[in-house]
Amino acid sequence: MELRARIVQHRRGRPACLERPAFCPARRLAAWPALAWLAWLVLAWPAAAAPVSIVAAESTYGAIAQAVGGRFVAVRSIIDNPDVDPHDFEAQPSTARAVAGATIVIANGLGYDGWMTRLVAAGPERGRHLVVASEVGRAWVLADHNPHVFYDTRVAAAVAERVATLLRQADPAHAADYARNLAALRASLAEVDARVAQLRRRYPGLRVTATEPVYGYMLRALGWSSSGQALQFDVMNDTEPPPAVVARYEDALRGRRVALLIYNRQVHDPLTRHLEALARSAGVPTVGVDEFTPPHTGYAAWLLHGLSDVARALPAPR
Repeated sequence: MELRARIVQHRRGRPACLERPAFCPARRLAAWPALAWLAWLVLAWPAAAAPVSIVAAESTYGAIAQAVGGRFVAVRSIIDNPDVDPHDFEAQPSTARAVAGATIVIANGLGYDGWMTRLVAAGPERGRHLVVASEVGRAWVLADHNPHVFYDTRVAAAVAERVATLLRQADPAHAADYARNLAALRASLAEVDARVAQLRRRYPGLRVTATEPVYGYMLRALGWSSSGQALQFDVMNDTEPPPAVVARYEDALRGRRVALLIYNRQVHDPLTRHLEALARSAGVPTVGVDEFTPPHTGYAAWLLHGLSDVARALPAPR
């Protein structure tokens, strides 16, 4: 056996490993340079940065943040269920933990989601940034302080710009990506504005009403007046409207002095159901609107869908 090994070594120019060739010392030594090179590549290759954590009080702002951040952010929307009333929402410990670990927190403001601003104030974190839509877009807040500012594309654009700025600060390596995403979002908002302008020209100065002022900012953009404001704000604030206010509202529906009734799909109290039924019996078209973007839906797509519902409900102009 030894003689044969010497012959093999002589013929092949390398040591003979008879029993377990995989453990041949010479082969292991020969492999070290390749292993060292591979180890250097692993150590030298830059590790993928963790996504920037964003927590939005409502899915509407979560959709805006996702559009700007793309694959470089991890967005969590605390309220994304259309059956949840943000005015009555109560934060859980898991909500507080999510907010504590976020780099960017987005809230609506104007008392709409006061629980979020209270959470942020209760647990201040260095390096965390709070974006309040009604503050970055205060120039477009209605005089009555209607809190549903997310139906104004200018407010949405202001939120998106602020988020993009914070993302570039937190993750400068992807600044170009955030700029491109912001430009794409702006282009989608321009589509919404174009659709609004189209409806405004087709139905100039329309008089409508609503069970709540949810669609108030969009109605302003359309140039339409909304009657029954007193009742709308009472319903929003869970206050029982005076009988005289309800009577005037009902008369406007029965007399068809309004072209459209807009109702909040998230509210199902007896008064709003009664007004919806009264409008239908009087031949007044009705349209339901939401306060949050549905899951897996972009912000601009959500607005366009609502405008399409409005256009379908209205009769052709005379």
